[in-house]
Amino acid sequence: MYRKSNFSRLLLFILLGFIIGGILGESLGLLFGELGELMNAGGYDNIVRNFFVAPFHFNIGLGNNVDPIYIDLYMIKFALGFGLKLNVVSIVGVVLALYIMKWSGER
Repeated sequence: MYRKSNFSRLLLFILLGFIIGGILGESLGLLFGELGELMNAGGYDNIVRNFFVAPFHFNIGLGNNVDPIYIDLYMIKFALGFGLKLNVVSIVGVVLALYIMKWSGER
């Protein structure tokens, strides 16, 4: 019982870390982009913004196809697929969430 609760807690903190890190990454992307334009430091698409915010796409499909798999049954259409959009800030968010999880455990 305790092991299952601990695993679900770990998944919850990882998911929250990805969500908070993704939101923070998008916000920093806007900030670094605007600062790059204001300071004439490479424009909106500058190197600092690209390092922190550029996504690493990870998609799962059949074979080399990274698009979702569509199953069309005339009245119902299913789209099956899985994708992650990671950046440096979302990874930092997960590490921070796991650190918080470590120190907020039941004692």
